[in-house]
Amino acid sequence: MMTMPALYDIINILPLSLLSVMLLGGYAGIPEKSAAAVIFCLLFTVWLTALKNMKLKNRLRNVGLVLVFILGLWLAVGEESRDIFFEKHLWVAWVFGFSAGAVVIGLILYRSIWLRRAAALALLGWCIVMTVFGRDIGKGAFALICFFLLIRASEEIQRRWPKSGSPEMEGHITRTAPFIAALCLIVYFTPAPDKPFSWQFVKDIYYRTASFIGRIFGTFTERSDDYGSMGFSEEGGFLSKLGSNDDEVMYITVLGSSSGEYRLVGCISGDFDGREWVFGGEPGNELRTMDSVETFAAVSKYSVSERTDLIMRVDMDNEMGYYSTRYIFAPSKIKSETTKGNGFNISENGLSIISDKWLGYKDTYRVSCYELNFRNPKLPELLENAAPLNEAEWKQSAAMVGSPGISFEEYQSYRSKVYENFCRSRGVSEEVEKILAAIRSEASGRYEAAKMLETFLRQMEYSTDCGPLPDTVTDAASFLDYFLLTSQKGYCMHYSTAFVLMANELGIPCRHVQGYYVKKSFGGRVTVMEKNAHAWPEVYFDNVGWVAFEPTPGFSVSSGWALDDIQLSDLESSPPEPEITINIPEPVVLPEVTEEEQAGLDPLIFIIPTLAVIGFLLMFYAVSRFLNARKYRQMGTTEKFKFLAGQDIRLIGYLGISPGEGETLSEYAERITASDEEGLTERIGFIQLYEAVLYSDRGVTSDELSAAEENTRALRELVKKRSLRLRVMLIVRGR
Repeated sequence: MMTMPALYDIINILPLSLLSVMLLGGYAGIPEKSAAAVIFCLLFTVWLTALKNMKLKNRLRNVGLVLVFILGLWLAVGEESRDIFFEKHLWVAWVFGFSAGAVVIGLILYRSIWLRRAAALALLGWCIVMTVFGRDIGKGAFALICFFLLIRASEEIQRRWPKSGSPEMEGHITRTAPFIAALCLIVYFTPAPDKPFSWQFVKDIYYRTASFIGRIFGTFTERSDDYGSMGFSEEGGFLSKLGSNDDEVMYITVLGSSSGEYRLVGCISGDFDGREWVFGGEPGNELRTMDSVETFAAVSKYSVSERTDLIMRVDMDNEMGYYSTRYIFAPSKIKSETTKGNGFNISENGLSIISDKWLGYKDTYRVSCYELNFRNPKLPELLENAAPLNEAEWKQSAAMVGSPGISFEEYQSYRSKVYENFCRSRGVSEEVEKILAAIRSEASGRYEAAKMLETFLRQMEYSTDCGPLPDTVTDAASFLDYFLLTSQKGYCMHYSTAFVLMANELGIPCRHVQGYYVKKSFGGRVTVMEKNAHAWPEVYFDNVGWVAFEPTPGFSVSSGWALDDIQLSDLESSPPEPEITINIPEPVVLPEVTEEEQAGLDPLIFIIPTLAVIGFLLMFYAVSRFLNARKYRQMGTTEKFKFLAGQDIRLIGYLGISPGEGETLSEYAERITASDEEGLTERIGFIQLYEAVLYSDRGVTSDELSAAEENTRALRELVKKRSLRLRVMLIVRGR
């Protein structure tokens, strides 16, 4: 039975332990809403808290039992099972770590009322901030926080107005905790409203302040550290799990376009190191503008009516939301010369468009760009068969786009660098090469090969919880093997990466793009949210430029607008896809354990841990007996008698008669006599002598000590005879 201090500790520590698992478990790979994680956390926390309230000997025994059991199990399961544990169940160790951390924090808080008050205020403030910004706390976490806060409130009330029924703090908190827990369970099971209160006026104050601070900070740094919190990230690595956040990043109003979706480019890269994309570049190289001029020049060869059905000038007004950044998010084919910021300058930096100052809440800019009509059936023909540009056509188009300073020689150099930087073969395995060979044999040109590759990848599974890349992924070939042959699921980063790498192996220039993908209703203004962050590939077509493709399942493949002779309902249709598709290979999975194999599990898995525990208990018993005997030999006669008397009282307690609180030894002896326990009454004569020794100067003779030793041996035998459980208890406790 747990003592009052142990219950008090559990009441204070267990909410912190469960709260840490709920709030931080996602970062440690703990399964979301896992009953097993909660049970493990509960058991670990209770066990650790119980250890704190044990004597040193009992503490060592319990820790030793757990350690030898784990060691025995570790040795019995074999290397393969250990590897599976590290791969899939390492979160159990994290649960134990969170529980241990909560115990340490609880012990620290126990030392000072001011620390407990600070912790309560911190949790309360966190709840308020999360509520103000519309973040989901989770009902379980909120109920635990409520429990912790109410316990602290009960503690403050007891400090100021002590109750006669429970004057001590531990008793008062322990007795009121069940009622507080019941109240918190009511909060947990009460249905929550569908939408939280917006607190918009508080948000506006906060974001204006944050924007101002961000601008000051931006004057001393070149890169923003908060891109990850915007959904968009200039870090090109793979995450094991994606979140979904409705926080508003920016607002765009599109003028002069009938298209229903837009890809807002942030970063572009063709450099993949095996586990992430590398972004960067030199300022002022006008690569994005070069692409815009090339596309405009290719379309300009058509008649005016045909031209307007292929390309459209778009002006996009952008208003910044609640974040600070220097990136200008705009469609790929931007007109840099006519893209203007309101009070700041905009320029190209590598393949990104940036501002010369940090942008914040309510900052605005206008983007001018061109948009291709993917719904025009003539677009594939243009992409495959565009004629080379001569110098006159280039100069005329550059002037019309607003970039007359870009020479034809610069354009020729740009085209050669496209193949140099974005069409590098990195090598693939034989299995992936078979897939590429099927595309090569069937595709009649670059466009059809890209569409076949797009269709192939879209057959797989979209997942935001796909786990981290294994350590075996070290280059492009191993990434493709893992993604195409083993995992076969992922989010946009995985699909875009696979498309680019496979396209390069097909000899197609291709690059990886990160930004936002948004859809526009038939209204005016579009809200861009964090969850709209996206990645996709762009393919280069000679004499036309870069064109976006969409290999990620669940996302629209293309966008555009209705032609003059096409009805509005036709917007839902797209140009026909290539009919030839490549079936995805069967995924490589670990073999499952059959029922026959389960029935034939190695018995050593059970035998070795059991033997380890039994061996430890026997060793602990032997060492304990040895140390007790050594300690006993060093005592004087009176001290030996006191030691034996204490042993006798504990042995009688094993038989179900323990001393009561406030009970004298004489009263205890009378209660034992009245119990009429068989064989016990004649063994309590030591109590009268023990009482005299404790409360007087009376010593103990050698004959009395010998009688006491004989009495202890007889009581131990009586306990052993009573039941096997008591016999095992004597061994476990080292008596």
